[in-house]
Amino acid sequence: MKKIIRLVLILLGLFTLLAVAAPLGGAWWLRSYVNKERLVLETEKNINARVQLDDVVFTLFAWPPTLRLSGLKIAPRDQYAGTPLEARPPLKHAPVEIEMAYLELEPAGLWRRDVYPRVLRIMGVEVQETLSPQGSSLERLFQRPTEGMLLTADGVPRAIPVPPPGAEPPVTVPLAPGKPTLVQETTEPVIASVPNVDVPPNEKSRAARLALQEISIEQAHFHIINQDADAKFDADISDFSLALTDIDIDPDNLAAHNRLHARLSAKVVVDGVAKIGGNMQQVHFADMRLHGEGEVNPADPATGMWSPAAMLKLTIDRGSTLGGHITIGDAAGENLDKLMKYGIDLRGIRLGGPLAQDLNIHILSKDQRVTFLDNAHLALPDYEVTVKRDSWLDMAKDDQTLLTRLYCGPALKEQVVRGVASRGLGETISRMVVDGFSDEQGRLSFDLTITGTLSHPKVKPDIQRRLEGLLGGDIEDKAKELIDTFKGLKGLFKKD
Repeated sequence: MKKIIRLVLILLGLFTLLAVAAPLGGAWWLRSYVNKERLVLETEKNINARVQLDDVVFTLFAWPPTLRLSGLKIAPRDQYAGTPLEARPPLKHAPVEIEMAYLELEPAGLWRRDVYPRVLRIMGVEVQETLSPQGSSLERLFQRPTEGMLLTADGVPRAIPVPPPGAEPPVTVPLAPGKPTLVQETTEPVIASVPNVDVPPNEKSRAARLALQEISIEQAHFHIINQDADAKFDADISDFSLALTDIDIDPDNLAAHNRLHARLSAKVVVDGVAKIGGNMQQVHFADMRLHGEGEVNPADPATGMWSPAAMLKLTIDRGSTLGGHITIGDAAGENLDKLMKYGIDLRGIRLGGPLAQDLNIHILSKDQRVTFLDNAHLALPDYEVTVKRDSWLDMAKDDQTLLTRLYCGPALKEQVVRGVASRGLGETISRMVVDGFSDEQGRLSFDLTITGTLSHPKVKPDIQRRLEGLLGGDIEDKAKELIDTFKGLKGLFKKD
């Protein structure tokens, strides 16, 4: 969510130039102000990146008035940032590419020389991000520039042609397809001046009042590579759509005005490297489709900074795959060795797999930490798992604490019965013992605590402690005692 809001804020920064210009002149001046060169240079003054923009179309006298940006690219800052656009080579590869951004404006406000954006739509987004011990490649893009631009005394970047008064280029007036239009700009005027508005670094992340009623991102694609040696993974998020509505943000009163409604859907595929059987191997962490909605508090009331906290209800579709690349034997280690003396062999059970039914989760997501607000139930082919409330995953710290309960299916339960019987209890008593650990539906169940890194979790089952309480430490001796007791009970019912 933080990355999405960061992209939205960059686009809003481009559109905010309208609000700067509107009170300073009439419609002609406003239209002449909004052009490709000005938007690109103003953005490059405030972020540590090079920006490319293919086209700008500002339709002032349509209904509603609109602004369209096409072919927006944001790449690492190079020697061409801050220079005239006509002298730059085109960007071939950029980590952020946006096919089109579209803004609807409040018509009544324009006549008062005020700009109130109503709707922002972002379409065709491609994002490439690399995570490393040094941080995120996108974070560096959106920081303030480390070197100032070379400006003339009036704030114009050097070498930009400034025409003499009265020599502005003409403007053509074609009709907008499908709507009556009085004026529509298709020829870009040359910049007369660029206002040099400095924003303190700590203000770049400060929450701001938004007049927008709706923000949407459609058909976005994010490719994230984590190069950290301890947690390498490659995440591909496609078919991503996000709609933000009911936006209510007032930085002067965040206690009462700090919310929006979010609706999202996506396909997520995560591959990576994990330690299995003592060796690092390529694995498939997840392949899932999800959708859901919820409430988001975009800012932190204590600091006044953008720091979204999202309470979401999500559904992961049936047939999606979560985990399944390692077994309990890989993750539990010596904790399972203690169970073997009771004949219980859980080593082959895979942690995760394809979902047999939809998974519904209610979570709080903040600062890359996910906390479960309610129990979540996973139905897998051989067993079911409930992830208990207050369990959490922290992607930033590569850590987790999941409190879960595992419910064995019939085949797995029979395997446990046979294992216990093989230690000398016999099938009848073994089945009685295993039934003592079963729920009202007859499923063998016990708690599993999952901790450690996300790629190589540590699993500790509590069934070993419960077995020791029931049978003691030496199951062979206990078996003889139970068998002798059972024989004695049978003798009570013998007829004389």
